[in-house]
Amino acid sequence: MDYIIARSKEREMLEKPYWILLYGRRKVGKTFLLRNLCKFENYYTVKKDLGIISNKGTMPMERFVQEVKSLLEQNKTVVIDEFQRLDEGLLEEISLLHPKGKLILSGSSLRVVKKVFDPKSPLLGFFTPFKIGFIKPSNVLLELNGDGEEAIQAAPFLREPWTISLYNKEDILRFIYELVTKSKYTITALIGEIFTEEERELTKRYESILALIGSGIWNTKEITSILYSRKLIPDPSPTHLIQYLKNLEEMELVESIKLHGPRGRYYRLASPIMNIFYYLDSRYDINNRDISFEEVKPTLEKLVNIEIQNFIGDLFAELYNGRKEYFVSADKEIDFIITKRNKVEIVGEVKWKKITVRDVERFKGVSEMFHGKKVLICKGSELKSEDVEILTPRELFLILNRFQNKSGADKQNAQSSGMVD
Repeated sequence: MDYIIARSKEREMLEKPYWILLYGRRKVGKTFLLRNLCKFENYYTVKKDLGIISNKGTMPMERFVQEVKSLLEQNKTVVIDEFQRLDEGLLEEISLLHPKGKLILSGSSLRVVKKVFDPKSPLLGFFTPFKIGFIKPSNVLLELNGDGEEAIQAAPFLREPWTISLYNKEDILRFIYELVTKSKYTITALIGEIFTEEERELTKRYESILALIGSGIWNTKEITSILYSRKLIPDPSPTHLIQYLKNLEEMELVESIKLHGPRGRYYRLASPIMNIFYYLDSRYDINNRDISFEEVKPTLEKLVNIEIQNFIGDLFAELYNGRKEYFVSADKEIDFIITKRNKVEIVGEVKWKKITVRDVERFKGVSEMFHGKKVLICKGSELKSEDVEILTPRELFLILNRFQNKSGADKQNAQSSGMVD
């Protein structure tokens, strides 16, 4: 699977003639995209010790600045990776050449955007920002090029580009087991690198928040209470937690999902792999001991099904251009709700098995209070219902292809009418 093909939006952005700021969490494919999709004259990486590596070798800082300025003067394209490590004075000196040539800055730090778009920044107004995140659900499914359950099972975990080269279409449970047990140091190092880039250690406070959310605790009051009991915050008020959660969201480590109806947010780890790792660690201590596949398999099955459920919710939100929400009450839970302008468009349930009449009737009962189309996604079924649209993997792919064809036709019509550049 080649995620270059899947990222047509990124390809189009990199072909634009203006100066660009590319940013996003580590391991989402920024460097790979730049090296493979961007036609540049020279590619520079700023090391942590402020050494410079280019595609033509290493060089001192002074020569680097001279080269960049000279290339921009010649209207060439230049890429600077991990640019946030540079002194602001050097960046200001380079920015004086705007709009000559094409300069692409790329960085992974939380402060990247703030460094460029702060009102006092010398770079303000020179760059168009473009965030690189996880691969879109529709693009992953289309790249898998199938209509079976295997594609839908694998797709949630292949939205993170670093996992793609490791996937050989093996059993999904085995694949995830190998990832979380053999790559656990990669997962924890990824978090550590993000905090190191912020010139702070990975504190117990952040680590505890991630571990608690990963273990399944999503309520801010409960998280706050636990942090207070561990003496990690000064008092049990959730206000102490909000800024930490915002930072984690900005780094794409945590996802915040609106709860439908009452005010509130549901927090989960954004990465499916990280989510499963932390949950298993809370139950089996996998960070400190080896664990067999047989021991962890029952829990792993449940966790994979949850990630499939979340992925399908993301897919419907993307296809219908809506917002994914959850509904949780004392006696009811809805897997996902898609809203547009606060109006319910779709109410969805995911049963990753061959469903029965009882499953359909239960879903009717929990969803009857909501307006909007009711959809039940399952592995397989021959059942029909007037009130609920039952979708198997094959039918889900048919919907996906229909949306893709419509999107392509709309874009072609817009281009022919002059609406799109």
